Amino acid sequence: MSADPLLTIAAPAPSAQAPSDRWFGIDTGGEPFGLFCGCLLAISASVSFAWSRVGILSGMLPADLTLLRFGVAGLILLPVLLRFGILSLAGIGWPRGLALLVTGGPLFILPQAAGYIYAPLAHGGVIAPSTVTIFSTIMAAAFLGERLSKAHVVGACMVIAGIVLISWHGLYATPGSRTWIGDLLFVGSSTLWAGFTVLVRLWRLEALRAIAVVSVLSAPLMALGYLAFVGLPHLRGLPTGSLIVQGLLQGGLQGVVGIVGYSHAIRVLGVSRAVLFPASVPAVSILIGIPILGEIPTVEQITGVVLVTAGLVYAVGAFNRRQRSKGESIDLFPRS
Repeated sequence: MSADPLLTIAAPAPSAQAPSDRWFGIDTGGEPFGLFCGCLLAISASVSFAWSRVGILSGMLPADLTLLRFGVAGLILLPVLLRFGILSLAGIGWPRGLALLVTGGPLFILPQAAGYIYAPLAHGGVIAPSTVTIFSTIMAAAFLGERLSKAHVVGACMVIAGIVLISWHGLYATPGSRTWIGDLLFVGSSTLWAGFTVLVRLWRLEALRAIAVVSVLSAPLMALGYLAFVGLPHLRGLPTGSLIVQGLLQGGLQGVVGIVGYSHAIRVLGVSRAVLFPASVPAVSILIGIPILGEIPTVEQITGVVLVTAGLVYAVGAFNRRQRSKGESIDLFPRS
């Protein structure tokens, strides 16, 4: 009998790009650190969603937020790329680097930020992570051969049910004639990010190298596009304080810390488990939205928070070697 495909994929890659097992005494290859990295993604993404909405409402353009995202992240990660080799894109290579750029670069951020022009935070905070969860899980089963346990399916259903409750007020209580445009933009952005998720896992890329390549390549592309279509006069007219805050949150927290953490969580936990952390973003977004946007959650939304959290804990806790050894799994794309 051949080895379980999920266990084979989850095993450390025997390559020069495999990360060290310990960093300052911390076992970075262990499951606890992987879970911690996933939590970093949930918090940073929730803050990013909320402040993207704040920026759009204050008069900033999607291009402004995208420029700050990759401008700051690119500057932070440029020394990393120089260290690992800029000509070879940190050993990833140009074909793979360009594929990561397409799925995780400006084409991913621009529609996500533009969605908040047409739809409220409740839409972006719900549609984006939920569709990432669905698309990433399907792609992982289809292209990576990851087998989904029954516990994972049950936990994912609880998460989706919680997402529906959380989004109920935002989706139906204040409908707008153009909110569907924002919803489609969120879905398109999530599709690209799901592709990035699977590519990182498929190629077993080190998180820091992958994000450095995407950020450094995106920075000059976004700068040229901004100068051509928006212009510096608009940027000079924006409040300095807003630019600094957005740059730190979008480029530093989300663009570097959160995304590197998420990419590492993918390598340690696997796609089908790591994508559950983006699914918790609606719950965290609602909590963060209270002090930032003054949005008080409804009873339905509070119930949804409980469901999302319970589903996440159940699904992640169910993925251990003892349960997988029992062979209790669901293969969405069985191979002959």
